[in-house]
Amino acid sequence: MCGILFELSQADNSTTSSTSDDLVKDVTRRGPDSLESVELVVGSLRLKFTSSVLSLRGTAVVPQPIFSKSNRTEKQDDAPEYVLCWNGEAWRFNGQEFGSDENDAQVIFAQLSSCSGKVQDVLQKIEGPFAFVFYDGSSKRVWFGRDWLGRRSLLRRKSVDDDGNFAICSIADPQATSQWEEIEADGFYYIDLQTYTSPWHPHRFAFVPDSELSTEPLSMKLPIPQLCKHIPPTNPPALNPQSSPVSRLYDLLYDSLRLRVQNVPRHSIPLVPGHEGILRPSKVGILFSGGVDCTMLARIVHDILPTGEPIELLNVAFENKRVLEAAFAEAKKARKSKNVSTQVNGETGLGPSALEDVSAKGSIDSVYDICPDRQTGRKSWLELQSVCSTRDWRFREINVPYEEVVEHKSAVIALLHPHDTEMDLSIGLAFYFASRPLETDSPRILLSGLGADELFGGYARHGTAFNRAGYPGLIDELELDLTRLGKRNLGRDDRIIANWGREARFPFLDERLLQEVISWPVTEKCGFGAVQSGEEWSTLDNEKQVLRLLAWKLGMKRVAGEKKRAIQFGARTAKMEAARGGKVKGTQKISVVPG
Repeated sequence: MCGILFELSQADNSTTSSTSDDLVKDVTRRGPDSLESVELVVGSLRLKFTSSVLSLRGTAVVPQPIFSKSNRTEKQDDAPEYVLCWNGEAWRFNGQEFGSDENDAQVIFAQLSSCSGKVQDVLQKIEGPFAFVFYDGSSKRVWFGRDWLGRRSLLRRKSVDDDGNFAICSIADPQATSQWEEIEADGFYYIDLQTYTSPWHPHRFAFVPDSELSTEPLSMKLPIPQLCKHIPPTNPPALNPQSSPVSRLYDLLYDSLRLRVQNVPRHSIPLVPGHEGILRPSKVGILFSGGVDCTMLARIVHDILPTGEPIELLNVAFENKRVLEAAFAEAKKARKSKNVSTQVNGETGLGPSALEDVSAKGSIDSVYDICPDRQTGRKSWLELQSVCSTRDWRFREINVPYEEVVEHKSAVIALLHPHDTEMDLSIGLAFYFASRPLETDSPRILLSGLGADELFGGYARHGTAFNRAGYPGLIDELELDLTRLGKRNLGRDDRIIANWGREARFPFLDERLLQEVISWPVTEKCGFGAVQSGEEWSTLDNEKQVLRLLAWKLGMKRVAGEKKRAIQFGARTAKMEAARGGKVKGTQKISVVPG
């Protein structure tokens, strides 16, 4: 993981910067192990490359930008001919895995600087998430972009007053967020400095399906096939724990997780004197709500890492005054009517007596105890301890007071940009505090279950689509979710989590897992419309049924039946200020007035 900042300006205007000092500080937060810059002049243009590094590969910290000088013999200045700012994790190149002692940035740089200008051919051979800026001095071109799914953030600064300057960065400048926009994950771009004019008009090598390659001259093949649109027969047989897709999903997740949790270099693990034995630092943390997605990641990581390696389960809960006030009011009303319903407002998951007990205790901890994700997280933690008893499962309860949310809100909004809805803020707050290091030896690698809902039909709207239009409607909804995953989620989440010098890894979004799973018929992923067998597992929800059956098969029967709950509702970040400003919809623009 790294922070990227590239600036282009007129060479005769070197005292003017298009970015603020605060932006450089935020770039540094993404990569606390190194911060360096490389500057050069190409014709009338000045190029400045800045990179920070969070070192998670190889045997030592490799500073960036990585650069090399020309091998030409004719007279020349001492400027670098190739420069790379790399923010990514290349798990494979040209089908081959990297060695445990290899640094992927160095390998990619060597390939780019010897490809004779065929930069797009090198980039297409990379498996893994990345964003980059690369200067190819042989052709006087600056290349930049994100991987085909957009798993790493990259923004560009729009030209101001047509000044000829522009910038590319992992995040927006907090002093001028409105000037920044997200670079689409629709291809790899380049600027020809020999013909550059302002405003810029970059060239693009677009990502296209295999069927469109012959008609698109500047294009590259998408690394995954199109979603399987086979329409199953009416009432197909249901999946069961022994079904082939269930076993195959385990293999795919195991392989994906193996790449992401093994061979974490020792130099990347913050060590504190005396922290040995039961205080041994963890290499890996999991963003942990207790749901089936994240708990299955934990369960399979247990099969990969030595049992002596502790695993952190990061569980966040918020003090949401709106929910509490509404719940206590409902509890008081229920007490008067002697109504002992087990659900209050559909939000807490606790009955009136439990809420009254919280109120009577006046305990801060009790406020967080009623968060659904805290309750689910504890239950799933207990099941992990029971099924995988040899592991040190460290359940970290991250409690966030309302006042702390107010204090950090403006920083979160700046990191979210250009995302700007109340839903973005709710999700951003949850990830912001969940990924904030608790101790000096907190793990730098955080696993996320993002992608499971989109792949396996995990949202309520998938059931709605099936009920409304059958399998064709369900397939269309799945395709829509997959195509907009990068635009809606991934860049945003990268900006939030990397702010703490930690890296999110998404095992469900591994290329090889995606390539196979999206080619499965829909009935091999979820259970809508299938004829159930009457066995005990047939009561599991239709949503993400193949994943639930895998959980069942691996002994996690309680987790297999866990209901889907969005993080903003489970952690209680949704509509935190609605009580003070009326009803708030997730699609509304963020309110800039905190409190």
